[in-house]
Amino acid sequence: MKIAKFAIAGVVVATLLLAAVSYSWTYTPLGRLEYFAAVLAKLAQWNDRPISFAEADRIEANESVRSFMLAAPAMKRVEDFTLQGPGGDLPVRVYWPDFEGPLPVYLDIHGGGWWMGDGFAMEAAVKRLAHNARIIIASVDYRLAPQHPYPAALDDCMVALRWLHDHARELGGDPERLGIGGGSAGGNLAAAVALRARDEGGPLIRFQNLTVPATDLFSTDWPSYEETGDRYMLKVAGIERMIEAYVPDPARRREPHVSPLLAEDLSGLPPAIVVTAHFDPLRDQGIAYAKRLEAAGVPTQLHAEDGGLHGFIGSPERMERAQRITAQAVGAALHAERD
Repeated sequence: MKIAKFAIAGVVVATLLLAAVSYSWTYTPLGRLEYFAAVLAKLAQWNDRPISFAEADRIEANESVRSFMLAAPAMKRVEDFTLQGPGGDLPVRVYWPDFEGPLPVYLDIHGGGWWMGDGFAMEAAVKRLAHNARIIIASVDYRLAPQHPYPAALDDCMVALRWLHDHARELGGDPERLGIGGGSAGGNLAAAVALRARDEGGPLIRFQNLTVPATDLFSTDWPSYEETGDRYMLKVAGIERMIEAYVPDPARRREPHVSPLLAEDLSGLPPAIVVTAHFDPLRDQGIAYAKRLEAAGVPTQLHAEDGGLHGFIGSPERMERAQRITAQAVGAALHAERD
C-alpha cells in the first residue's frame, strides 16, 4: 500500500515538474509566448530533421495544418471546377456563403511554403472568410515546388484570377468587386499577382489581403530572422530550403514577382491589409512591405500581432482575432460603394 502511495506521489511530482518546465518555455527573449504555442515551438526546435519534399511528408504536413484550423461555418454551396492551366488541369474550389448576391468575389491563394497546402488543406479558414466577409471565394490548387518551380504557381494563380473575373456573374458575383489574398507563401503569391495584374492590364483588383506574407526571397538580412532563428515553429533554415525549391536560380530571387518588396514601383496597387506575427522570421519583411505600400500612396492597414507564431498556430484566440480583422477589412473594402 505504501509503495502504491509513493508511486502516485512520484507521478504527481513528476507531472508538476514537467508542467513547470514547459511553462517556463513561455518566457522567451522576444517576450511572453502562449503556453500551447510555446510547447509547439519547443517540439519543433527539437526536431532537427530538414524539410523533406516527399509526398508522404506533404500529406502529413497538410493533415497537420487541418488539425489547427478553427471551426468553419456551413456554406450555401461548394463546387469544384477544373480550369485549363499552363501545366494542364488546374483545380479550383468555389465557396458560396449563405447571403443574397451578387456578392464580391475573391481569389484565395493558400500558404504552405510553395510546396504543401494542396487539396484545399486550409478550407476551414476559407469558409470562415467567405462567411464573415460575405464574399464568394475561389481557392486555387496551384502547382507546387520542387516539381514545379517558379513561375508555375504564379502563372496558375493568374489563370485563376482571370477566370474568376470573367465568370463572376455566372457564379453569382460582381466582377467589379474583386479581391485577392493569402497567407505566408500565399501572401507572397497574392502580392505578386497584384503586381502582374497592375502591369498586364488587369483584371482590376480592389483589395489585397496579405497575412504573414513572405515579401523578400532574396535577402536574409532581417532582424526578425536573427531574433527567431530556428526556435519558433517556422525556422529560418526551413524558409531557405523552401525558397531554394521554389526559386532554384538565386539570381531570379530579386525579381519583383518573386520578391514584391524589391519592386521599384508599388504605386497603383490595390489597397491592402498586412498582418504580421511577432514570433515569425517573416515579421519584419511584412512590416516593410506595408510601409512601402503606404509610401507609394496605397491605402494600407497594418495589423502587427504582438504574440503568436507564424500563422498563429497554437494560439486559437489570436488566430480568431486575425481572421476577424482581415474579414472586416476585406468585407468593408469589397462591399464599399464603387467609384
